[in-house]
Parts: sequence; C-alpha cells; structure tokens
Amino acid sequence: MSNQNHIKMKTVLSIVVFLVIFSSVNSQTNGGKNPMLTDRFLARAALFVPSRSFQLSVEGNIETENVGDIDFNENFDIGRTQNTFNFDFIWRFSKSKFWSVLGQYFRVESEYEAVLEKDIVWEDYTFRAGASAKAGYGLSLYRVFFGRVISTGQKHELGGGLGIHGLDTNAFIEGEAFINDVSTGFRRERVNGFLPLPNIGVWYIWAPTPKWAFTATVDWFGVKNGDYSGGLWNLNPGVTFQAFKNIGFSANYHYINYYANVTQNSWNGSFDMTFKGPSFGVTANF
Repeated sequence: MSNQNHIKMKTVLSIVVFLVIFSSVNSQTNGGKNPMLTDRFLARAALFVPSRSFQLSVEGNIETENVGDIDFNENFDIGRTQNTFNFDFIWRFSKSKFWSVLGQYFRVESEYEAVLEKDIVWEDYTFRAGASAKAGYGLSLYRVFFGRVISTGQKHELGGGLGIHGLDTNAFIEGEAFINDVSTGFRRERVNGFLPLPNIGVWYIWAPTPKWAFTATVDWFGVKNGDYSGGLWNLNPGVTFQAFKNIGFSANYHYINYYANVTQNSWNGSFDMTFKGPSFGVTANF
C-alpha cells in the first residue's frame, strides 16, 4: 500500500505542477465565460455505475489459525457493477467567488449468498468451506470540502483546499459458525463504524467554450487518530455540456479508495474498499 501511495503521490504532484504551468499560460481574453467558472451555485445528480473491491478483517479474542483479510469479491462475487446515485454541489459563498464549499453524498450496499470455497474467520467464529453463507456490506459517503481559487482566467480555474470524508460503513456474515471445531449453530455476525478521514485536494476546470467544460479533482490523505488509522484516494475527471442556460449534462469517471485499521468496540480489524467506474448526470447552475 505504501509503495502504491508513493507512486500515486508523485503522479498527483506532477499533475498539479502541470496544471499550475498550464493555467499560467492559458489566460484567454475573448468571448463569454462558461457558467462553471462564473455561477455561484452548481449542483449535479448522477447515476454512478461502479465496480467494487472490498476486503476486511475482523479480529477476535481467541487465537485462530488462518486469520486474514476476507475478500468479498472472491468469496461472494460482490465485485460486479452496481447502480447507485451520486449527488454533489459547489457553493461559491464569498463575494469574490474565490472561496467555496463542496458537498457530496452517495451510498452503496450489496449482499450475496455463496458456497464457501475456503474457511472464513470472523472474530472468534469460523465459517467452514463447503457450507452456504451469506455476506454483505454497506457504505454511505458524506464529503465536505472547503477550497479557494489559486489561479483563474477567461477559460480556466485552479483551486485547492481541505476537506473531510465521513465513512459510515458496515458488513455482516451469516451461516453456521464454529468455535474450536464446535458448532454454535446459525449466527449472524456484524461490524460497523463511522470514520472521519480528512483530506487535501485540488481541482481544475478548463472551459474552452461557453458550452463545454473539462474538470478534474484529486483528493488524498492519510491519518492516524486514536482508535483508527487510514487514508483515501478520490480521483474524478469529467466533462460537462451546457445544454441550456441553467441545465447541463455531465459524464465523469471515478476512482475512490478507502483503507483503514480500526480498534473500536464495534469493529476491531481493517478494511480496504475501492469503487471505480463512470457516472452520468444532470447539472444545474445559478
């Protein structure tokens, strides 16, 4: 994970340097501006179609062999794409429109039943290979970001700021469970937790015409705070077409990765989840 993050961080820094240089030489002076550069309030409702990767571990009090991450994709085929809705908005609240606040929300949840191909250890319980078990998870994302414009021109805007991703996540497994080879009967075991992950981020808008705008945002951070440590990557390039004065259409690609180690009463373990795929939405601007 650390090597991958180091490589990603170098990539992000290279992109930021390019954007700063590009924006400094890209100050056009003709024509009207795209509404994404001028309007005070922007909102988008979109259909998000991500493929998913989800791994977790749940540690117990009894020493058990073969404790490790539970790959939900491998064991329960949860990696298939799923339709969900994504909503986000930007409010340029300062008089100069240089300061803004951004909000975002989406939720995904899945559950599947499968015949286990290998043992799964969940806390102190073992769900044995060859038996049927059901598992699932849910995630609600609440994102708030405060930013300021760094560079702006007739057809571009570059900004950066600080934010926080609030992750409300849960997972469960149910089936016949064993402790030290003794059946405890049918059990449903569940973990849940809410993790606030702070982040730094940058965004860039290039609007070559009043109708077309190309956007990119990057959020990143890692943190260790008391009963949890973790990090995130949130990459989001996209394009928007301004069909009418206050209405447009957008297409974006999302790569979102969250990972954490948790030592809370409701969850002692870790998780690593990734969502990636396109979204197609309707935008409104005022």
